[in-house]
Formats: sequence, C-alpha cells, structure tokens
Amino acid sequence: MNISNIHRGWIVLAVTLLNVFASLGLARFSFAVILPFMRDGLNISFTQAGLVASAMFFGYLASAFFTGKFIHRYKEKKVIIASMIMIMAGMLLSARAEQFWLAYLSCLIMGAGSGAGNITSLGLAGKWFSPSHRGKALGITNSGSGLGMVFSGLVIPLAMMLHTEGWRIGWGILAFCVVMILLLNILFLEEDPKKLNLKPIGIGTEQKSKQLHRNTRLMIEDVYRNKYILLIGMVYLTWGFSYLIFSTFFVDFLMIEANIEMHLAGRLFAIAGISSIVSGFIWGSISDRIGRMFTLFLIYIIQTILLLAFALTSSYYLLLIETIIYAMTLWAVPTVIVAAISDITVPVKTPLAIGYITLFFGIGQWVSPVITGSIVESSGYTMAFYLSSAVCFIGGIGCFFLHLALNRQRRSHLTGVLREASNNEG
Repeated sequence: MNISNIHRGWIVLAVTLLNVFASLGLARFSFAVILPFMRDGLNISFTQAGLVASAMFFGYLASAFFTGKFIHRYKEKKVIIASMIMIMAGMLLSARAEQFWLAYLSCLIMGAGSGAGNITSLGLAGKWFSPSHRGKALGITNSGSGLGMVFSGLVIPLAMMLHTEGWRIGWGILAFCVVMILLLNILFLEEDPKKLNLKPIGIGTEQKSKQLHRNTRLMIEDVYRNKYILLIGMVYLTWGFSYLIFSTFFVDFLMIEANIEMHLAGRLFAIAGISSIVSGFIWGSISDRIGRMFTLFLIYIIQTILLLAFALTSSYYLLLIETIIYAMTLWAVPTVIVAAISDITVPVKTPLAIGYITLFFGIGQWVSPVITGSIVESSGYTMAFYLSSAVCFIGGIGCFFLHLALNRQRRSHLTGVLREASNNEG
C-alpha cells in the first residue's frame, strides 16, 4: 500500500494518540506508579503527597483556562510543541527534586503542559473526522492514556528494582519519550484538513457534506453562556473527582491496604492500562450509535458499582477482575464528553468549549487528591472509595437528565425546521 494514498487524517490521529500518551499517559498517569516511591524518597506524608498530586491538577486546571485562547492566537501545532517542552521540563525537575516544594513546582509545570497537550490534541483529532466517525477517532486518541499506564506500570517498578531511587531514573526515561514525541509533532502534525484541500474523514459524498452544513445551524457559538455546556462541565467535574482514587492512589492502595507486593501492584496497574486501551474506542463507537449522554450514563453507573467493589475487596483475583472491567470504561468518559462537545459547538469554538469544560474537570481533579489524601491518612482507603463512588453516582444521574434535556431540544429544533419548511412551501 502506497503511504501517499493514506488520508492525512490518519497520520494526524496517530500523532495525537502519541500526544495523549505523553500528556496523560506519561505526565499524568505514571504519577500513580511513581507516587509511592517518590513519597518515600522525599519522606513526605500522605497529605503532602496529595498536595503534590493536586499541584499537577492545578496546573492542568490553569492551562484549561488559557489553552483555547492560545490555540486561537497561535494555532494547535505551536501550543502542542510548547506543552511537550513544559512536560519534559517538569519531568526533569521532578527527577532532581530533593524536598516537597520542588516536587510541588515540578508537578505544577508538568500539569500545565499535560492539560494544554491533551486539550489541543483532542480538539485537533475531532477536526479531522466527521461527527459520525468522531467517537471512534477520539477513542483511538484517548487510548494513548492506557498505553502510558502500561509503559509506566512496567518501567517504574523495574527501575526501582535496579536502584533505590529508581523513581528519579523513571522520570528521566519518561522525559526522553516526550522528546521523541515532540520531534514527531514537528515533522508530521497538520492543523487543518482545509489547508491541504481535504475533507474530514467520514465525509465522502456531497449529500453528507450538505447534511453536515445543515447541522451547523444547531451548533452553539456562545460557549460560556450555554446551559448545556455548563451542565456537561458539571458532569465532567464529578468524574474528575471520582476517578482520582483509581488513577492516583490505586498502586498505593494495592500495596498498603490490599497487601499486594510491589511488582504485582505494578503489573496490575499495567494490566489496567492494557484493558483501558480499548475503552475509548468501544464506548466512543457505542456513543456514535445510541447517543453521547445515554452512553455516559451507562459508564458512570458501571464505575459507581466498581468503585464500591474496590472498597469491599481484598482478594487479588477479584481485584484483577474489577480492575479490568473498570479500566475498560476508563477513557470512555473524556472520549464521549469531547465528542459531545464537538457535536454541539461551531468548529471554530470547539477548542474553547473543550477548554471550558476541562476547567470543571480540572477543579474535580484539583480538589480530589487533597480530600482523598486526608481521608486515607485519617480513615483509610475504604472511606475514600465510598466518597468517590457517591460522587460518580451523582454524575451518572446528571448524565441521564442531560440525555432527556438534549433529546427534547433536538425534537423542538426539528419541529421548528419542519414548520419553517412547510411555511416556505406554502
């Protein structure tokens, strides 16, 4: 097969997958594996470890506020390159940290780069695919997070076996990976199919193109004042809070409360990463068929049940089953939420909308590790899992009501279109 015949959108999709691998998989989710060893190496408490984690999420939150504006001014490629440089710098600084405040600063920088890289890459992937293919495409892009979990779950425990401060070596290895991905962005990333006289993948006929044009009449321009985008942001906040117990403290939970050995805990985290790779693709494809919000409702309810199950389970094999099932829903939430936002906003405003809802997600991520770390230190992991499950359930209920409200809005719009067509014919 001649590579010149491949639609450029597939190459962009591959690069955005690697960007999410770097932004979330390495910069964000490797932290769950490194944190226990970093905490011991720096001799800090659980509460301080929670504050270090929250620094990463505060950086993510801050970048979410500015990323849409930076994209509008500098375009996606420059923003992604800058974000990769920040991630690399944060990793190298973290590797050199000797005390709490330097670790806090390094994670703040890393979090800012992580948020900018992730938001920009997801918006860019959505631009290269039509609405009917967007869920699948974003699912593929989000699989980068799972790949990062696999990589860090295998590399960091191995580094710890080789050296007492292997977590520092681990940060260095991750930084090298980010440099390689930075070079790929410089060489292969393209910002807009229109610049290459291409259409997004999935728009193959004139009829589909016209249908897409008609659908733009439904799309939102005033991002910050629309109630549906606000409510989607609130739902995203609940997930940002609830999934932190898994993504940040899960390896610590396995070793301390479930009494699982270090290499088995790392292996379980890697298995979670492997299982999560398909999560965005599966649920993104489902959402293309049955609707975004109803799909999210199903995902939230499944995660609610599994977070409760973690709190009540001590058997390694039961934990393995629960971890695999939970991981197979893990990246479904950002995949479907970004697809939903891309569906209902004017394309030029989509990065702003993604950045806006990511603010809510970032608030959930920022608050959660501080609260969770304090609960773990005072009451153990069981209460932390109960709280996360309850918050996730609230988010699920919100998804269900959003599903009903958006369906009513679509029916109302369709009625108006039909009435307008009837009047024109008359």
